[in-house]
Amino acid sequence: MRLLLPFSAIALALSAQTPAFEVASIKPNRSEGGPSSIRGSTGRITMENVSLKKVTLWAYGIPDDREYALAGPDWLTTEHFDLQAKFPADTPPEQVRPMTQALLAERFKLALHKETRQLPIYVLVVAKNGPKIHAVENGQPRTSGRAGRFEATKIPMQHFADLLARFMHQQVVDETGLAGVFDFTLEWSPDEMKAEAMLPTGGTAAPSIFTALQEQLGLKLEGRKGPVEVLVVDHIEKAPTEN
Repeated sequence: MRLLLPFSAIALALSAQTPAFEVASIKPNRSEGGPSSIRGSTGRITMENVSLKKVTLWAYGIPDDREYALAGPDWLTTEHFDLQAKFPADTPPEQVRPMTQALLAERFKLALHKETRQLPIYVLVVAKNGPKIHAVENGQPRTSGRAGRFEATKIPMQHFADLLARFMHQQVVDETGLAGVFDFTLEWSPDEMKAEAMLPTGGTAAPSIFTALQEQLGLKLEGRKGPVEVLVVDHIEKAPTEN
């Protein structure tokens, strides 16, 4: 029988190979509002007013707009902390996240595992009248945007689906069957865009993202249930051990 270890046990087993923080301070933040930030510099990582959920998502390389990918107690989103940690200046950047994982296991007794759950997702498909975008010559991909506007240059549909997931706060799976890379601009009303909203029945001067996809790109988002890889918290303490 294959034995599956929780990530915390794996982190501790690898601790001999992964440099540890030279010093780390974790303090509760009781400001009840204000900005939240994670900043890195040579030999230092600083987090201010971040929820424990955001810290955990960051440590495991999950964008914090994909909260569905971490399942745990509700208070993970309400308990906020300030964290400062120092490490050797020559530490490879890719090792900082595993070091943060080990810190969470040490100070919060975090233990978790990975599993696949059936959750609400969106599937990106071609609308019934066909796509309104066409493949272009390969080149350097580039994206930019602001609220209600997204510009893409030379990106594949899989990449677009991944970016849509950030707007929708649910996993988006590409089933368009469109090969190659594409240039396009998408404009919608950010006030209309809600991940839990019903698909629109009519367009407006400022369309929802659902309508904009169909009218401007010839694509469609369909709500379904599907497999989503989730980190599940088995145990975590609400307060960290002493610094």
